[in-house]
Amino acid sequence: MSALSFTQIEIDGFRGLRSLNLEGLGRVNILVGQNNSGKTSVLEALSILCNPQKPSEWLSMVRRRDFGRLDENIVQSLRWCFKQTAKNNYDDFIEASCHFKCESLILKQLTVKYTEFMGSHTEVISIPIGEDLFGDTEYEHEEEITPCRAVKLEHSFVLSQQGKGESFFLKVNEKGGVIPSFWEERKKQYSYYINYELLTPYSYQLSKVQLQTFSEQLFNDDIVELLQDFDADIDGIQIASFSGERAAIYIKHKQLGIAPLSVFGDATRRAVLLTSTLLSLKNGGVLLIDEVEVGIHVSALANFFKWLVNAARKLNVQVFVTTHSLEALDAITFSDNDHAEEDIVVFRLKQTEEKTESKRLSGDLLHRLRFERGLDVR
Repeated sequence: MSALSFTQIEIDGFRGLRSLNLEGLGRVNILVGQNNSGKTSVLEALSILCNPQKPSEWLSMVRRRDFGRLDENIVQSLRWCFKQTAKNNYDDFIEASCHFKCESLILKQLTVKYTEFMGSHTEVISIPIGEDLFGDTEYEHEEEITPCRAVKLEHSFVLSQQGKGESFFLKVNEKGGVIPSFWEERKKQYSYYINYELLTPYSYQLSKVQLQTFSEQLFNDDIVELLQDFDADIDGIQIASFSGERAAIYIKHKQLGIAPLSVFGDATRRAVLLTSTLLSLKNGGVLLIDEVEVGIHVSALANFFKWLVNAARKLNVQVFVTTHSLEALDAITFSDNDHAEEDIVVFRLKQTEEKTESKRLSGDLLHRLRFERGLDVR
């Protein structure tokens, strides 16, 4: 089996995770547990660990969770990524930190320190001062600077091969103003990273942005071969606009002819997104999927997950998924009889007063618990 991107991770102080240790990671890792047990937080932690030199990864991470912009501001979103105490209230300026250890291709340790401080927000105000010769309004521009709460994130890490390093990220204020060094940080080229994608429950509803993001993979010859493993009647895929308007994804199908992706079921639509994503991550990438069962009918689960597991093996991609569905858990763990004993692993998370506990289930033990005893291992 090809080397895995991660074989072990420890997480402490990130969101609600406390002293969590996941050992013996496999090719496909399934995270189960009750609501608020920390399943999604593990995926978010992995997204940070894939880019230890890039503190701005935190912005992407909090925006994925708060895509509806429910939080008041980005400062509030970031504060809740760190362990809170009962004494904390929003009027307090706090310092906090979280710690990660792992066995991975690039990283051994990462410590992130969070500090709130008083920053400033600069806003350009245009004041009308009269009219010019043509009767157009003339304006005078002034800068208004207001004090506000801002955030500093400090990354300290130990790489697997190259020793220690640090990166700094001065962030934004409550109004969304960005301190200039943030934009400089975005331009940096990073030497140590693992390609990854995190797919949320709504990602399969291919948006225009996703169409552009994955267009390169849609022209890859391998995409048709992978999709045929899912549906043998698929003959091709292309981006086209038959009406001369907005381009869309079309599937060439033996039964339907050339048809837009929108007419196919959710399982096919997810397969297209996953195929293009897997191809972008091949040879060592990490695919993170939150609520993997969303949009897939119970009757299609077995075929869908058998295809996903085989594609991950074929392309050498490590997969982490969360699920609440016992049917999905059964479908993915018993999708075929040929997988290696440690290829598919289930981790059951549970929050206690002291720590976030993890129970690892794989191979024969997992089969016995489900098929012989019929236990609900979620």
